[in-house]
Amino acid sequence: MSRLRVPALLAVLVLLVVAGVVGLRDPAPREDAQLAAARAAAALPACPAGLTTDLPAGTLPCFDGGPAVPVAQAPGRPMLVNLWATWCAPCVDEVPALVRFAAEAQGRVGVVGVVHQDSPASVYAFAQAFSVDYPLVRDDAGDVLRRYGGGPPITLLVRADGTIAHVQSGAFRDLAQIESAVARHLGVQV
Repeated sequence: MSRLRVPALLAVLVLLVVAGVVGLRDPAPREDAQLAAARAAAALPACPAGLTTDLPAGTLPCFDGGPAVPVAQAPGRPMLVNLWATWCAPCVDEVPALVRFAAEAQGRVGVVGVVHQDSPASVYAFAQAFSVDYPLVRDDAGDVLRRYGGGPPITLLVRADGTIAHVQSGAFRDLAQIESAVARHLGVQV
């Protein structure tokens, strides 16, 4: 090789190595920026102070980006805790009724979704598309779902003191069924 080709090849090799290193570092910041934008677009509210005293101590990350939720702590008000995932067809079917219930309950009964093993990007897109306006927490390990058995959806009706009043396996059919269950098991008329 000529003397000019060796330095040129070395320069190209150095550029390829630098490009490779930069390329390895570059996707993560873009992914974080995309997730941050998706989180902002979903505009999820802050998570509750707790879920139920029926769970072992621990925390679940909140999809709003705020502090993790201590799951084994009393919520301080009646709660409807829905275990679901975007890949679960019955879960998707009941979300519009849950959104309407959350709006009608106006804080008398809190609503929180516990997302079972789902990607944040899918959850944010889903929350935005379905106008989910109640808090969502992540249960990536599946600990909460495993505690109540079966697959999603499962809904826990929780008293203000954190005790479980009722466990509903399967999806609610409509808003009337949710309101009836809440009135019967939590004593709250919506």
